[in-house]
Amino acid sequence: MASRIDFSVSATPVFSHTAGEGAAADVIARDVGKSLGGSGSVAATWGTTVGYGNVTAGVADRVASGTSYAVSGTAVTLGALPASTGFVFIKHSGFLWDASASDKLGLATLLDVKITMAATIADTTTVCVLGPGDAIILPFVSEDTTPGPFYSGGNGSAIAMEIMAAPR
Repeated sequence: MASRIDFSVSATPVFSHTAGEGAAADVIARDVGKSLGGSGSVAATWGTTVGYGNVTAGVADRVASGTSYAVSGTAVTLGALPASTGFVFIKHSGFLWDASASDKLGLATLLDVKITMAATIADTTTVCVLGPGDAIILPFVSEDTTPGPFYSGGNGSAIAMEIMAAPR
């Protein structure tokens, strides 16, 4: 067996039906008509993983997001990605950034964070907006590529972010 990252994603489109027989019910949204999902595997080379170089295995090297969320605001890099990146995982920790805390986690927060492909936030470079606990994955299955860095901007405060990027 080769070293790898196995991954899967799923999404269930839900329609909340508020009328009918006196009870509310959540059902699969008719527009889509089913749950969506996929999975795969990406070859990985371990030992130079970005975001988990901490001396304690399993402990993320959290980074701070920027504090600007608005278009034309300035986002902060999540760090350089390895050459021949095979997989990127980005997560909103659900906590504010606290540089003085050993785990960098401050108070719990409900603020969103915007993930972009450029330091200056624009609608055309926004990859996604993550809420507390939300995460995205970006597999690079068959290409030896080194994507540019990802940037993040919190909605008024710095968010403690997790990133894991592994080379192929």
